[in-house]
Amino acid sequence: MKRKGSILIADTQFLTTEALRSILTAEGYEVDVVETRSELHEHLKQNEVTLIVTDYVLFDFRSINDLRELSDLPEGPPILVLENSINQMQIKELNQAGIRNIALKTDDRTELLQAVSTAMKNKKAYSGSVLDILLKQEGPAEDACMLTTSEIEIVRLISTGLTTKEIAVRKHVSFHTVTTHRKNIFRKLGVSSSPELMMFAIKAGLIDNIEYHI
Repeated sequence: MKRKGSILIADTQFLTTEALRSILTAEGYEVDVVETRSELHEHLKQNEVTLIVTDYVLFDFRSINDLRELSDLPEGPPILVLENSINQMQIKELNQAGIRNIALKTDDRTELLQAVSTAMKNKKAYSGSVLDILLKQEGPAEDACMLTTSEIEIVRLISTGLTTKEIAVRKHVSFHTVTTHRKNIFRKLGVSSSPELMMFAIKAGLIDNIEYHI
């Protein structure tokens, strides 16, 4: 069988990677798997890759900026993000990072293969389930879409219990910059305290309950 292309799976879940390898190999794709960021970059240096399929939440990415850097590589392969679950805010973040190919691990075989085929052609590939999430009206999630990627990251850092000074150190920016971001976040979302911000962030899907440290 003539190979359709070379797919690199960047994921750490054994069952997921083996199932994907089996499905895609049967369809005529050449498939390799990497489990760390260093393995990913080394493979890209040494091999021609037609498509990267990755779970950016579970993989060894430091932040969504790693995905942005991958998508900006000269002649770099398109990236299909394959997640267990996703919300509107995460889809917006991925779009800001230049990723417009998204599917879910709960999608059926036909949806998955369609997403792979479309992404390989450098066309936007949202599976049906991802489109349903995009079209769903979720109130707080829509308001949260007003936040920038940096502001969302600060909300998540606040949820871990870090102070403004600690966030500034973590992000390598000034105390004043973080303070300005906080003021803008509060203004955009219409909240007046950190606990109120955290409740909003949970409802909007920016953070999970278990991520919020009082």
